[in-house]
Amino acid sequence: MRNCSLLVGTFLFCSGTAFGAPGQESKIEYRTEVRTKSIPKSVRYEFDRSVRPGGIKKVSDGKDGVEKSTFNLTIVDGKITSSELVEVEKIAPKPTTFYVSRSGFQTSRGAFTRGRVLTMKASAYDPYPRGSRGTGRTANGMRAGFGHVAVDRRVIPLGTLLYVEKYGFAIASDTGGAIKGNRIDLCYPTKSQARQFGRRKVVVHVLRKAN
Repeated sequence: MRNCSLLVGTFLFCSGTAFGAPGQESKIEYRTEVRTKSIPKSVRYEFDRSVRPGGIKKVSDGKDGVEKSTFNLTIVDGKITSSELVEVEKIAPKPTTFYVSRSGFQTSRGAFTRGRVLTMKASAYDPYPRGSRGTGRTANGMRAGFGHVAVDRRVIPLGTLLYVEKYGFAIASDTGGAIKGNRIDLCYPTKSQARQFGRRKVVVHVLRKAN
């Protein structure tokens, strides 16, 4: 014999009895259970002409998504003996979106997601310092210029795309003997611009290509 009753929330509860060994009865229950799992929101960056060089503007707050899985459970003497997945419902997350300036390193890609955000000690350099024997090329062979930055490759791998607030879109393309740990060196077109920048802290957004 089975008695069923609908409970408020996520369970449909039924119970009954079954006979096992002589003189023993097993209690059997049937439940419908809904399990939920959060789907984290992402952070998305998009180029926009309205943003000044090096600027960043939040245009929308994201929202986590949710995945709801419905199971039919059979419980014998308080132990789950079977679990059948009957339905999965997903509500997609909405990303937090920032608009950024296209100034700096030029790329054909149009949107990015966030890897991480770092606050770094920054200095500046020009690609052809007087008296140096430099070739004007970066460590990965690219021609140095605005939008190329030197990093410690143990912190930020070469080739990584970045957005440096109050500087612009950049690529980690170079290294330097003094650029160790949480430091970054920003390339400016002229020596006077590099001097004007001096040394300061900057916020660096490490980017990934959006799907």
